[in-house]
Amino acid sequence: MSKNNVIDMIVEIPKGSSNKYEVDGITGRIKLDRVLYGANFYPGEYGMVENTLDWDGDPLDVISLCTYPTLPGVQVSVRILGSIKMIDAGEIDTKLFGVFNDDPRFAEYMSLESVPQHLKDEIENFFLQYKALQKKSVVINGWGSLEEAIEELHECTERFEAYKDRLAIDGGRESILAEWKAQGLGQA
Repeated sequence: MSKNNVIDMIVEIPKGSSNKYEVDGITGRIKLDRVLYGANFYPGEYGMVENTLDWDGDPLDVISLCTYPTLPGVQVSVRILGSIKMIDAGEIDTKLFGVFNDDPRFAEYMSLESVPQHLKDEIENFFLQYKALQKKSVVINGWGSLEEAIEELHECTERFEAYKDRLAIDGGRESILAEWKAQGLGQA
């Protein structure tokens, strides 16, 4: 991470999309995971930080404000401002939050306080609703500070280092998740 809290994010889902794409951890290809069940669309660019591992068994998620959508697979520089503390179907699923570092429209956004409340409300509303028709529960426990976001990034990087060999084999992710669940790790 740079001195300005800038990280590289791989875009999986462009702003405005209702298709949920994700990078396959084994093949590296972008695949369609599902089409959102409701009339919802991603309110920002959504992607992941490579070489990280969150409690849901996937790389650490990032949602970033931008002016114009990009494409799945594009690497962008995101200035991290904080995090969204989420529980998704009973699993801890924190998301980093930021803005495109190279978009001049967001040059003044240096903290969560810089972001208009309505934009934060839209993002919360999206995550509270996007799985409702699937009958899956999502809980948001507020926004985390920049310091909490950086700590989350470090923890997910360390977790990846500890498990990367197992993630590289078919079925590795599922066995890790089962192990964590049995130990009560990553559960809300």
